[in-house]
Amino acid sequence: MLNNLRDYLTIKKSGLFDTVYYLMNNPDVRRADVDPLMHFVKNGWKEERNPSEKFDTSYYLNAYPDVKEAGINPLFHYIRHGKSEGRLPQEIQDETNFEKTITDEKCDVSIIIPIYNAAELTKACIDKLYRSSGNYSFEVIVIDNCSTDQTESLLIDEQKNRQNFSFYRMQENLGFSGGVNFGFSKSKGEYIVILNNDTLVTPGWLDRILEVFKSDSSIGIISPVTNYVGEGPQLDAEAKEIHPEEIDEYADKIKEKGYVYEPIRLVFFCVVINRAVFDLLGYLDLKYEKGNFEDDDYCLRTRILGYKLAIARNCFVFHYGSATFNLNKISHSEWMEKNKFYFYQKAERIATSLRHFKSDSAPQSISIIVRTKNRPKLLVNALSSIANQTHHNFEVVLVNDGGEDVQSIVQIFSAYYPITYIYNQDSIGRTAAINAGLRAAKGDWIGFLDDDDIIYPWHLELLLDAARQNNASMVYGNHNRVLFQNMKDPTPEKIVEWAPWEFNRNQLLVNNYIPINSYLFRHDLLESIGFWSEELERLEDYDFLLRLSTVCNFYHVNKVVNEYRFYLDMTNTIFVDRHKNVPTLFLIYQKYPVEEEILIAERQKTLDCMKNQSEIIDLLLKKVQAKEIDINSARREIVALTAGI
Repeated sequence: MLNNLRDYLTIKKSGLFDTVYYLMNNPDVRRADVDPLMHFVKNGWKEERNPSEKFDTSYYLNAYPDVKEAGINPLFHYIRHGKSEGRLPQEIQDETNFEKTITDEKCDVSIIIPIYNAAELTKACIDKLYRSSGNYSFEVIVIDNCSTDQTESLLIDEQKNRQNFSFYRMQENLGFSGGVNFGFSKSKGEYIVILNNDTLVTPGWLDRILEVFKSDSSIGIISPVTNYVGEGPQLDAEAKEIHPEEIDEYADKIKEKGYVYEPIRLVFFCVVINRAVFDLLGYLDLKYEKGNFEDDDYCLRTRILGYKLAIARNCFVFHYGSATFNLNKISHSEWMEKNKFYFYQKAERIATSLRHFKSDSAPQSISIIVRTKNRPKLLVNALSSIANQTHHNFEVVLVNDGGEDVQSIVQIFSAYYPITYIYNQDSIGRTAAINAGLRAAKGDWIGFLDDDDIIYPWHLELLLDAARQNNASMVYGNHNRVLFQNMKDPTPEKIVEWAPWEFNRNQLLVNNYIPINSYLFRHDLLESIGFWSEELERLEDYDFLLRLSTVCNFYHVNKVVNEYRFYLDMTNTIFVDRHKNVPTLFLIYQKYPVEEEILIAERQKTLDCMKNQSEIIDLLLKKVQAKEIDINSARREIVALTAGI
């Protein structure tokens, strides 16, 4: 046992154990989810497994029988004795090649291409890479995820005929993330490219992207524009119908364009990553099986780190799109929901874990009004999610409406951003509390957050950028509905991405589709429409949106920006007071009359539906009182009925 600990600490300190290499080449160790170094120390070397590409366990034991007879871990022996004695870590096949393995030559860029089958596309991708080289040195690292077509023979030929080209064939399909991570472990470049094999680069592509990096040190990841990327600003609309033979001419046509920042996500069909980002963040998360959301994850971590994402509008890379999935008949949807749930779990943990930065000292561009009452633990999560915004120029106005004093919490968060604390020892009501916050707000834009919800780190930056770029006065995003067993549970039971809604005032006149935490609006609009109506103690947010819609259209950003949370153990108006919403909604309908018969009919359906829900809720609560069902079962049914989760 003591020898194992000695060997473990010595090898770990030496840096000669390659964790990624060991996991990639020993899938049984990866599946067992054990410490790979400890596995090597206890059993791996006895089974003649290699700790890295540069140490051959079998060779060392056979070349030096004294080590084998002594039963000493060969890597430990090499570190402590063998190296100084001139013993070799592996057999020298060719003196020149051996020198190359130990000199660790540097290059400007490492281009990593993970592949699975699609040999013809791989061949075209590699050919175009070498025909489009520019002023920077590069290496190409191809990771073959155990292809079953002629890929291996193709790559053997490529390695013979290409400079700075290497390929590695995995023993099993590691997926996109696993393949890229193995490539990361072999890369030497100052910048790292992740490139799909169903792409074709164009002349000058790398030069143009690296020029952007060198002009702005705040950028961590850059993407070119393309013809196919599913959605988002990486898509160049003018190139959607372009053919491969036209791409070089098109790339030359756009070479004078600049670059733009992207607040949330870059699709990793082709991205260039600053080595400093990789050094700080490390590898892609392997839990995203088969691909999907690993790029969202890495971009989120990059943004939280303080680096920006950018798109080089002057650089074009052609993309066939989803070739690996299509050619190999792999279903995207099979893994999408699983990966999405894991990503949003991770995003909410990042959002609610405090990091140390301080809000900008410039006049605040956004005021976020938070209502709270006797939910300190949930309040901490909400305020933490504000602290972790990638946009730092904001203030918080916290209104405590008759709850226990939370000055100690305010004290903590005042180190992160300007916070105004309004404490009403006696409750003045939900709507009056919002108005108190509005009167204290100084920002040019206003947003809201209830103390039992959170916003994702990209929330403010994404909405504010969209508002400015589209000259919008009110901008809103999508939301997730999230169910927790109780307020203390850090792990959600369900995460449902709610259906996006495109602004339509006629539909808004029937129903509210935008939660209070999902939007920003210009502060000066209050001069036209006034504050929230204090005559209402429920559906006050709906009334406010209807008035807001009379002075401006709402701009929709089709991205999830926040969580609308539900807790089964929390007493909430959704459980016990929903029947009071029916007369309130009727009053709002009277306040904003409609003449179209279809809208009148839709309103009646909405009222009938709400009445029906109230009757079901009353029945469930009676069953609870009669002990026919337990309160948790009733609450679960009520949440499913009213919130859809």
